[in-house]
Amino acid sequence: MAERKDYYQILGVSKDATEEEIKRAYRELAKKWHPDLHPENRKEAETRFKEINEAYAVLSDPEKRKQYDMGQQVFFEGEPSWAGHFGGFNFEGFGFNLGGIDDIFTEFFGRKVHAPRRGADLEYPVELDFLQAVRGTELEIRLRRDHTTEKMRVKIPPGIEQGARIRVRGKGGPGVGGAPSGDLYIIPIVREHPYFKREGRDIHIEVPITVTEAALGAIIDVPTIDGPTKIRIPPGTQTGQRLRIKGRGARMPDGSRGDEYVLIKVVIPPKIDERGKKLLEELGRINPYDPRKDLW
Repeated sequence: MAERKDYYQILGVSKDATEEEIKRAYRELAKKWHPDLHPENRKEAETRFKEINEAYAVLSDPEKRKQYDMGQQVFFEGEPSWAGHFGGFNFEGFGFNLGGIDDIFTEFFGRKVHAPRRGADLEYPVELDFLQAVRGTELEIRLRRDHTTEKMRVKIPPGIEQGARIRVRGKGGPGVGGAPSGDLYIIPIVREHPYFKREGRDIHIEVPITVTEAALGAIIDVPTIDGPTKIRIPPGTQTGQRLRIKGRGARMPDGSRGDEYVLIKVVIPPKIDERGKKLLEELGRINPYDPRKDLW
């Protein structure tokens, strides 16, 4: 007989955890240990992934959880719960089973049959870089079930945000007893960009300028998600000022776009020679001002 596993420990929850706490822990762990995210150590990830799904299958079902808490073996599909077999779906492939385990009933002749039941919904996390998420893209994914692999192309709409879900109808787990298949939900994991930040539909970027550009004004190149564009720096621009580039934010599924906001940072030269120092001193004499005048 296989060794009894501590499902509470596997999910990292207490024995009096609520249904919502168990579900939340399962989602976080399933995403963390999805084999696609661990190509360098896939075998370990698959093992952990199976354990997590097995623990959730038992603890998310009140009756099975009760049996488990009483120290009983929990049977489904004719095997102990720790055997790692889930409703006919092979978790060695891709996709999270979120629908639980198939109910099984016994008919008059002792024959076990499946009650008609819609297939489980699956979640499939995909990594996107920042620009793929704001521009939209198309990805090829692979789903493996019953020892076969299905390839499909999935369109990622522009403006997708972390935590969103893209529904692909009928591509989840197979239905039972003639019931329809579940749905597949694509879960984007958006990587950070080195200098773009996003707030809703707007893009933010910090741009350094020289003292001369700030004082006299200038036309400079600024990055946008569509490539570089030119903006005008007004004379007398200060650090912390924001300039708006209209219509250069994230594209949204409805076709609209946000704006890009450029945060100005005036950068002092790291080294100033003697002539430069004299020019600055002369500037201070010709155009004196006290930037701290109204602070106290």
